[in-house]
Amino acid sequence: NDIERNRIDEIICLGDLIGMGPNPKECLDIVMDSRIKMVKGNHEIYQINDELYRDHLSPNEKEHRDWIKEKLDDREIDFIDNLPMTIEELIDGKLFTFSHFFFDESKKYYQPLNILGDNRIFDVAKSLETDYMFFGHSHDAFQINNDGLFTCVGSSGCTKNNITFYTLLEIEDKSVRITKKEIVYDRKNFEKKMKEDYPDIERAKRDFFGL
Repeated sequence: NDIERNRIDEIICLGDLIGMGPNPKECLDIVMDSRIKMVKGNHEIYQINDELYRDHLSPNEKEHRDWIKEKLDDREIDFIDNLPMTIEELIDGKLFTFSHFFFDESKKYYQPLNILGDNRIFDVAKSLETDYMFFGHSHDAFQINNDGLFTCVGSSGCTKNNITFYTLLEIEDKSVRITKKEIVYDRKNFEKKMKEDYPDIERAKRDFFGL
């Protein structure tokens, strides 16, 4: 609603729309029925390639994945399967790249997921052939200046208070401005929803939502 009020030209979701909260189907349907572009996150990949990752998941996580799959219909699974790994847009001579995280396209999986907080992240940023890189995966938003701007947009969904946010990218006369737009939301209503039961809910409440 806030994006619509601000008459934003384009919306891009950087993945992990499912896999943690109580409404995976509803979240997917909002994106599918709107003008929002989206890339695959590792949680979307888990749903379409779960046989590749089951050995790395705990029993509770596996049960949670199965619970999500039961809620999704063929239309939603097909939508996930056809999502791109990355979106690139050339604007005013600058290349803007949008992805969930670093990945090896040939493996169709993000490589590696564990370098956040590691100096290797600077090496990856430097190696990317793009002017501006936007990614998700980490729930905390941050930026790296490295011969261009490298921006983690953070998580709009996994917040631990009543403030959510999105990243606003403004391009005008070859000038680029990146800001974080914060919004107050109905936390009490969300907490009420989280009192319902679903697999692995206690871990989700603690680790992702601070409950």
